[in-house]
Amino acid sequence: MFKRRIYTVVEVKERELLAKILFAVQMAKKDYSIVLGKKNSLFNYSKLLQTGIFFFKGMGKNNIKPMKKLMKLGHKIVGFDEEGLVMNQVETIPVRINKDCLNMVEYFFTVGKNQKKNTLKVYPKFKNKVHEIGNSRFDLLKKKYRNYFNDEIKNIKSKYGKFVLFPSKFTILNHALFPGIPKSVKKGPGRFVLEKDYEDQKIIEKKLKKFFKYFPKKYPNVKIIIKPHPIENKNYWNKLIKKINAKNLILADETFTTNSYIMASEFNVGSNCHTSLESYLCNKPTINIRPSKKDGYIINQLIRAVSGKEVLEVKELEKIIVNWFFKSKKFNNKITQKNLKILNYNIENVKKDTSFYFEKKISQIKIKEKNKDKFSNFLFLNFFEFVRRFKNIYYGFLTNEKKQSYQSVKFSSLTLEEFETYTSKIFKILNINSRNFSVKEIYPGCFCIEKN
Repeated sequence: MFKRRIYTVVEVKERELLAKILFAVQMAKKDYSIVLGKKNSLFNYSKLLQTGIFFFKGMGKNNIKPMKKLMKLGHKIVGFDEEGLVMNQVETIPVRINKDCLNMVEYFFTVGKNQKKNTLKVYPKFKNKVHEIGNSRFDLLKKKYRNYFNDEIKNIKSKYGKFVLFPSKFTILNHALFPGIPKSVKKGPGRFVLEKDYEDQKIIEKKLKKFFKYFPKKYPNVKIIIKPHPIENKNYWNKLIKKINAKNLILADETFTTNSYIMASEFNVGSNCHTSLESYLCNKPTINIRPSKKDGYIINQLIRAVSGKEVLEVKELEKIIVNWFFKSKKFNNKITQKNLKILNYNIENVKKDTSFYFEKKISQIKIKEKNKDKFSNFLFLNFFEFVRRFKNIYYGFLTNEKKQSYQSVKFSSLTLEEFETYTSKIFKILNINSRNFSVKEIYPGCFCIEKN
């Protein structure tokens, strides 16, 4: 008997992988067969894969062609926007959620009611397709799952002691591949939003440079760890830290996850960034740096609601940090009924996990399970791996070195041993007997979790 198969794409390893493994294990518990992998890995072997439901993490126009290909093979499609929590303004919807993609998917899932509302303002005829499910990245931060990070937290504290975390979000200004607004983005609502976000990022950058120029040397006993966004150019920060030349200004060791840094820190200093929300969900205080007194176009209501403090100028930031470290004047996140209402309106999976809402909808999708995975065994796995490595070397000569570097930043290699390590820890947290489940690599870069 076939187990219903779900394929889920992981684009940015550091940001998404753990959460999607948690999601995969929860779905496997419900007797689904779940396969995770990079977009290219899953699509390269799509002709060999058992027909199933492909869970796309993006709905931009670049997904039209692969969606059509998968549908021809008998697969069903559901969609999601990984950045939909922050980038959900009505003006951004046509850019991030393509109409042709919406036509092809069985369902488009949103992180919460706010994103759903804005999506339907643009595409009202797709009312029956749009449903809120949350995001498994936030499931991972719930108290019952946080033990996953205990070892990393302990190692971080042992290495750094007390510190303030500065997660940066210069995803346009300091993009690893395309710094600035890409020329490929034509004039229109999408460009307007990018331009506003870009201007805000430049203002924040100026403020942080001013702060880092004097604060680390003025207060050498206060450690500051900078954690760049996964798609940022790390050299930018290396140069800045070298120029400032202060031992207490440190670039984060990428061995550890952002979640672990958040939980190990005293508090988090961000600017309209997901990490502010993640800090809030982990009961860690957050300072939100605002670009100006007047709310910028991209300032997100949710991020503001969960921030314990908001500052405009670096002197305000200095005062808060000094009070915390030297005067025992601490602050907390704003836990009010109003803020909780905003949180629940934006994120569906505050109480129940994403897998609960997801399974309710995909169980209704009818699909013809017409074939098992073809050529999926140890012999063919090694053969496909050899072919993959050869292609990587061949195309490596034809591909821009910068682009290659960017791809490795988003998702470095993932071995079966590494995947098994992550999965076994999730099994332990969920109090599941791992012997009842199979964890295997069915094709290079395609990892499957299912009940035996």
